[in-house]
Amino acid sequence: MPNANTFKQLALIGPTASGKTALSIKIAKQMNAYILSLDSLSIYKEIDIVSAKPTPEERAGIIHFGIDYLYPDESFDVTTFIKLYHDVHIQCLKDEKNLVIVGGTSFYLKMLIEGISELPAISNDTKEKTKSYLQELQKTYEWLFSLDKQYMSKLESNDPYRIEKALNIYLETGLTPTQYLKQQV
Repeated sequence: MPNANTFKQLALIGPTASGKTALSIKIAKQMNAYILSLDSLSIYKEIDIVSAKPTPEERAGIIHFGIDYLYPDESFDVTTFIKLYHDVHIQCLKDEKNLVIVGGTSFYLKMLIEGISELPAISNDTKEKTKSYLQELQKTYEWLFSLDKQYMSKLESNDPYRIEKALNIYLETGLTPTQYLKQQV
């Protein structure tokens, strides 16, 4: 029986329709494990057609976490996944289970292994300013690039999600993303 000292984890990452679900269930049975889905669409309730979400029958009685977890109008990002992972880890230890992590979203697994930097709390004032700046995405990207070439050169100029994160950091802290992230190490 697994406990904090003998707890084992295995990650299966691969493209859609490569057999991950069937293999993960087979392994979970052999390992006395729960399964944590690493799929960015299966996390949502009511999104069944476009996701490769295993049916209850396919789950073969193995408890799956991270499936039908949020409604489509709820936000989901890597920090939400990390929190979910920690909750599942605690549940595994409590229930004396191992864990199989399975899906195609390798970025989440990478962040789980390497860790992520905590973003500052973003005030409503900053959110409003950010929203205004994002109306002119290209101009905002160029402005941020002039302030922090090192960080912004890793982003595409048409990526509103990552530009918003960089802008929030700068507007909230007065530090460029590179400066802010260096302080978090």
